[in-house]
Amino acid sequence: MSKRPTPVVPRKRTPPNPNPEYEFLGPPGAVAMLIVLPLITYGLYYNCRAGFGCIPAYWDSKDGFWPSIGSDPTSYHKDLWNFFLSTWDFDAFKVYSAFMVFLFVTYFVIPGKVIEGTVVGGVGGTPLTKDRSNYKLKYKVNALRALMLMALMTAATLYTQGVKPFLFLYEHFIGLITASLIWTFGVSIFVYIWSFLPDGDGQEKILACGGNTGTKIYDFVLGRELNPRFSSSPDSTFDIKYFIELRPGLIGWIFLNFGMACQQYHSLGRITNSMIAVLFFETFYVVDSLWNESAVLTTMDITTDGFGFMLANGLLTWLPMNYSLQARFLADFPVDMSLTHAFIVIATQCIGYYIFRSANRQKNNFRRYGADAPQNKGLKYMETKTGSKLLISGWWGTARHINYFGDWLMALAWSLPCGLSSPLPYFYPIYFAVLLIHRELRDEEKCHKKYGKDWD
Repeated sequence: MSKRPTPVVPRKRTPPNPNPEYEFLGPPGAVAMLIVLPLITYGLYYNCRAGFGCIPAYWDSKDGFWPSIGSDPTSYHKDLWNFFLSTWDFDAFKVYSAFMVFLFVTYFVIPGKVIEGTVVGGVGGTPLTKDRSNYKLKYKVNALRALMLMALMTAATLYTQGVKPFLFLYEHFIGLITASLIWTFGVSIFVYIWSFLPDGDGQEKILACGGNTGTKIYDFVLGRELNPRFSSSPDSTFDIKYFIELRPGLIGWIFLNFGMACQQYHSLGRITNSMIAVLFFETFYVVDSLWNESAVLTTMDITTDGFGFMLANGLLTWLPMNYSLQARFLADFPVDMSLTHAFIVIATQCIGYYIFRSANRQKNNFRRYGADAPQNKGLKYMETKTGSKLLISGWWGTARHINYFGDWLMALAWSLPCGLSSPLPYFYPIYFAVLLIHRELRDEEKCHKKYGKDWD
């Protein structure tokens, strides 16, 4: 007897949220992000560079803040387009694209442990995932090994050819910004269109609660799909958001830093102690993040936020191009730290790291292994009315989001080696403070909804 065909389950569209809670000033804010965020990255370059200076201490007003942008508001759109074209650098685009392809290939080629993430949230999905009380996705952990391979390749190049090949990163920096933005918009457009296509089972994708408003530009920026993947198989491990979350931004950041250090060595014939401090602390942060790669699976970026322009820009452009500002500043304006200066920098970094890592370890162990696991021995918690358990001792009994404070102290430590001649090298800790305050408010709202009065 022939088998009866498996009935095809009709695809059921997930309707937009009828009462969306807009963030970032809603659709107007989303439009502004598309324009302003790239301009900030360009602005940080053009207002802090060799031959121009770094405002205000070195700034020569006759150069202007923006090249090729006039004073007539009616021509701004043409000026901006011409400005963008002037930054196009095919060689830089090839290098950035080769970097992305390298990371993509190594994700599949390099062995890595496969682990489960936390329970998937969002809305919609196939009938098989309607009850997502214990539905988890799988992820492959091998970013640190990819970094190690790149480091070995870099060391071999440095040994055989010296610093000259790495001067490209300094000399073509503006072209690399443009290349990263092309990738940002390309990936953002792809995942937005991809979110409307059925999954491998012919069913609707799981969408992010905050990115399914029905307002196209807002959903494009915030991210419509929660976990964009090429395969709906439960054994699939490649997640576009997870892949981009750690690899291009963090790894690209420290290699740009290395290029800036090579430029300083090429110009001065030595590396200053301030450059060494920036490279060591920021590289340590990246290595530590990749060593604890699985910890990212408990963050809001993975569990709650959709993947759209905001995250893509933050990880492909904003992080590597803006966070390398301190090293780029020191390549052009070297600083030799005194012993007192160095002590302040080291102390700030060590205190920040201890708070950040130990607080996050407590949180991750509590979420992953459960309240009564050996890893959480001695920690106190309370049972909430929702049935969840809430940490009330350790770091999380001291302050609700003290890990953010530790993270910010480290950001400050990376800028302090630049001295006080210009505020621009402090862009990162200033911006990071605003980001963390906003994130803290989001966390507060989320936890208040989850735990109710117990959170108060």
